[in-house]
Amino acid sequence: MRTLPLRRRGIAVASLVLAGGVAVGGATAYAASGTTATPSASPSATAAHQAAHRHLRTPRGIHGQATVKNGVTGQYVTREWQRGQVTSVSGATLTVKSADGTSWTWTTDSSTKVTRDGKKINESVLANGDTVEVLGKQSGTANDATRIFAPSAAQIAKMKAKSAATPTPSPTNS
Repeated sequence: MRTLPLRRRGIAVASLVLAGGVAVGGATAYAASGTTATPSASPSATAAHQAAHRHLRTPRGIHGQATVKNGVTGQYVTREWQRGQVTSVSGATLTVKSADGTSWTWTTDSSTKVTRDGKKINESVLANGDTVEVLGKQSGTANDATRIFAPSAAQIAKMKAKSAATPTPSPTNS
């Protein structure tokens, strides 16, 4: 069997990496579209869809928005996320302040899923000072929460230890 020259091997590897990135990006865009798997979907298709949703659960940054097309309705939807601390809880509203000082007020309803340690909890358990990650969609000027992740103290300590152990890249001088 003939081996490829080093340059061609590099191009082949880069092509494979690019193709994988496009596949992951497509799965992420599909998941962000709000499309759900049908009951007749194969188990592997459903698992891939759920894996894409897990990827969306941890977007980079502390808050942001992305406009995506809903695969079912064809309408464009603004998806939002925010990480921070709860500064106010009042009825069906929750105010979260991110590390950069940005405060957003989120509206919750009976369909909002709130979890801690992977277990569903009641949103009334959330209190000022709790660390949360909120996912939702924009409705006019309102931020409607669809998922709230409230890590336990043990999970927060684990995340802080992991981020402290990760070296920060230093700028290179040319």
